[in-house]
Amino acid sequence: MTFDPKLVGVGAAILATVLVVYMPVQRRRVNQTIVALVITCLIFVAAFAFWNAELALPIGAGVALAVIVTRLLWGGLQSFVYRNFTRYTRRDFWQRRIGQSVLGGSRRRKRND
Repeated sequence: MTFDPKLVGVGAAILATVLVVYMPVQRRRVNQTIVALVITCLIFVAAFAFWNAELALPIGAGVALAVIVTRLLWGGLQSFVYRNFTRYTRRDFWQRRIGQSVLGGSRRRKRND
C-alpha cells in the first residue's frame, strides 16, 4: 500500500499548524527546542511533498524560520506582560508576598550599620 505524497504533505502541514497554534510557548512548560525541531521537520516534509527539492528547500527554511521566530517573540511578549503587568492582578502573588513577609520567608537584605 502506497501513500500519495500530497496526502502526506497535507497531513504534515495540518499537524505542524496544530503544533504551532496549540503548543505552549512558555519555557517552563515545554522544552521549546524539541517543539521547534518537530515543527521544522513537519514543515520540511510538507514542503518536499508539494514541491521539488530546488524549490522546497528555501520555502521550507523560510517558513520554519518565520514560525520559530514568531513563537520566540510570542513567548517573550507573554513573559514580558506577565512579569510587568499581569502578576500584580493575581491573588496568589499577593498572598505569597504578604505570607513571606509575615512568616519571615523572604530574602533579607544585609544592613550596613
